[in-house]
Formats: sequence, C-alpha cells, structure tokens
Amino acid sequence: MSQLLHSNPLGFLIVDVARLFRQEFERIVVEAGIELTPGELRALAHVARLEGSRQAVLADRMGVEPMTLSAYLDRLEARGLVTRATDPHDRRAKVVRTTEAASRIFEETRPLAVAVYDRITSGFNDTEREQALDLLGRMRANLTSDPSILGQTSEAA
Repeated sequence: MSQLLHSNPLGFLIVDVARLFRQEFERIVVEAGIELTPGELRALAHVARLEGSRQAVLADRMGVEPMTLSAYLDRLEARGLVTRATDPHDRRAKVVRTTEAASRIFEETRPLAVAVYDRITSGFNDTEREQALDLLGRMRANLTSDPSILGQTSEAA
C-alpha cells in the first residue's frame, strides 16, 4: 500500500505531540483537584489570551463547536470567572472577558503548566527551546493569514 507522503512524519508528529501535551495537562489538572474541568480551564485560558474576542472567534481558535464553547462559558460565567457583553460593533455577537477572579485560577494552574512545559522540553537547552518555539510559530504563520494569529510572538504563542 502506498503512503500519502513518503518518510515525512512531520504532520503526524505535530498532531501526536499536541495530543500527548493536552492529555498530560488534563491529567495533571485532574490530579491537582482544580475546581474546573480541563475543557473549562482551556476555554478560560483562551478567553484570557484573546481578551475581548467574540465567542465565535474563541470557538474557532479552540477547534470546538460554538455550542460546546457556550456551555463552557455558561459554567465559567456562573462561577464569576468570565463576563459576556454585547459586541459594540454587532449587537448579535457577544464578546468575552476574564474577571479578576480568574487570576486566582491562573495562579493555581501556572505551576502545573510549567511542569508540563518542563516535561515536554526535557533535555532541551534554552537555545533549543527558543528554536522549537520559533519553528512552530513560523509553521503556524505559513498556514494562516489571520492577523490576530500572525501578531502573536513565539513567547506568547
């Protein structure tokens, strides 16, 4: 049987690393007893990263259906971690922002994220860590024309 691309595992590696990274982070969050589900925490992180974005933009960036994101946001809003307001440019759309209460969640989960980052980059020196971020950022830029994505630095990515 022939292969789509001969001896080019890049796409498979990227997808597999992303899957394993997410699984590890979700495992560590559950074990730490964080009061949010991994999905809610992921949604909260995207809201913070894209502060003031529309729900549709957030759903797209997370790779989830709008209704899935809406359910996450309902629960986060009920806990006082996010607010939703009418977009001043389009009354039909909602923009989402984190609240001050979200800061406590980020302080609680930051050491967990650092631990997973340290594990995924174990054996890398500082230069290699920077190179990996740079290369992945350039790959992402090659695949999008979205200015909100292109404007992100490797460090913020």
